[in-house]
Parts: sequence; structure tokens; C-alpha cells
Amino acid sequence: MGLAATGCSYPTSTTPYPGACVPMAVASSSPAADSTTAPTDGAIGIAFTDYPDPDTVGTPSMLLTTGVFRVPETYRVDLADKTVTMIPVGSLIAHLGYSASVFPDLRSLAGCSATFEIVSFDTGDGPANLPPPPVPTLSDVQPILDGRCADNCHADASGGCLAAPMSGLSLCATDARNALIDVPSREVSSLLLVAPGDSARSYLLRKVLPATVGGGPIPTTLGQREPPGDPLTQDQLATLAAWIDGGALP
Repeated sequence: MGLAATGCSYPTSTTPYPGACVPMAVASSSPAADSTTAPTDGAIGIAFTDYPDPDTVGTPSMLLTTGVFRVPETYRVDLADKTVTMIPVGSLIAHLGYSASVFPDLRSLAGCSATFEIVSFDTGDGPANLPPPPVPTLSDVQPILDGRCADNCHADASGGCLAAPMSGLSLCATDARNALIDVPSREVSSLLLVAPGDSARSYLLRKVLPATVGGGPIPTTLGQREPPGDPLTQDQLATLAAWIDGGALP
């Protein structure tokens, strides 16, 4: 991916900004710690100070309990927000106390352990009954690709297709979806460029995350952070992640 003022990126075999191994801590939660009005149909979001490694998420690294009883849950990792969402299997019980625990078995993508923390909250009267957010489609994502990945790198300056795009990756409107979905990354072949339903394990998202002030890529990626120049905005990252998690719809 490239930016007009800086030209195209280039592949390398090393990560130039490995970063320091700093313990990953809880930055915030939803519901907030000590809340007494959490909805019974809500999920528990834990935001961290670093990118959580999805391969370390789940029992025994995170646990939702009430008293001495475990609450069965599934997990969703949103690297764009550095958040792990714990989704209870079934509804919570009204006016009952719950605890979301984070253990050192949870690690960041840099391989650093999380600090042990417990977020406790009480449920309120019942469900919030909020509608699910709309799922982005490729038409929502393509303007991001056109605006940040073109400039004769992965498409021409107007977003049209190139005969020989950089690294063989064509992101023009007619090629982008087939070029991304279920296609192994050339840099890290164990990861797909886009794994529908799993943005945290999609190389495309990891490659564009702003890991350092200096602009380096996050651990588990190679070469430079994409696109050259300023990173994608938080709204652009959220749209890209939601598109992938929603199934990478056409």
C-alpha cells in the first residue's frame, strides 16, 4: 500500500521496529469497573494498552465469573481498538455481581504478558435491546484502498487497475476482493491477507496498524508499516476491521 507523497512501499525480511517488551495492562472496560447498571444482554469489552494476541485469548488467559461459578463465553479480538470482547453464552442475570479476570497467560503480539487484573461490575434491571451495528461492505472499504493504496502502487492514481501492481497485489475495485480474501500473505504465509470473520488474524489489518510513533509495523509482520506516511485513521481502521469481521461482504 502506498501514499501519494511518499511512493510505494518495499518488502524486506526484517521488522525494523521490534519495540520493547512492556507488560500489557487493562486501559478501560465496558461496562466500567464497579458499574451497577450493566445490561444483561451485553458483552464485556476489555481494552488494553497493547495489541492482544488472538492466539492467547480465552481460558486460561481470561475468565468471566459470578461468585465461584464460571460463565461460559466466546471471545472476539479487535486489534484496531486493542480490545477483547467477552460474549456470554446466554443472558446474564439481573442484579448480580460479575468479574472479568485477565491473567498473564494473555500476551500481546509482541509476546509480552498481560498484568493480572480483575474488572468487577453488577448487572442492572435487564437487557438494553440495542440493535447490532451495520456491517460494512466492500463499497465502504474501497474508498480507503483507493485513497491510501493507489498512486501506481496497488492501483493507479485514480483507483484503476495496474498491469503489474506492487508485490502482485491489485487493490483496484474490480480486483481487490479476490486478491485479498483467503489469499496467503507473501510476507507471512501462515496468515491470510483477509480471513473473513477474523480481522485479528488477517494480515492486511495487522500490516496497517500504527504500532509505533516512528511508523514501524507491529510484531508478526515484516517490512514497513503500511501505507508509507501517516497511518490510517482510527475510523478507517475500524471500518476495515468491521468489514472483515462481518464476513468481508462484496
